[in-house]
Amino acid sequence: MKENQETVGQPAAGKPTRYERIKETLALASQLVIAAPVKLPPKVLTVAKYVALALGMLEAVEGAAKKQEDGDDES
Repeated sequence: MKENQETVGQPAAGKPTRYERIKETLALASQLVIAAPVKLPPKVLTVAKYVALALGMLEAVEGAAKKQEDGDDES
């Protein structure tokens, strides 16, 4: 019997995943709201700042995890 050696759920090279597209869209939207030249309610600005902060932290954690994976492969 032939075994299946294909990986499942891996994105094609260069093609962003749905998760990455959502993350980029949220980052862009929060930056646009923060930099908007019109007067927005303070609650909207506060939410946008927290979303931007959370996305920055998420990116840092993902970068550290990816860096650790790369370091483990070399050992």
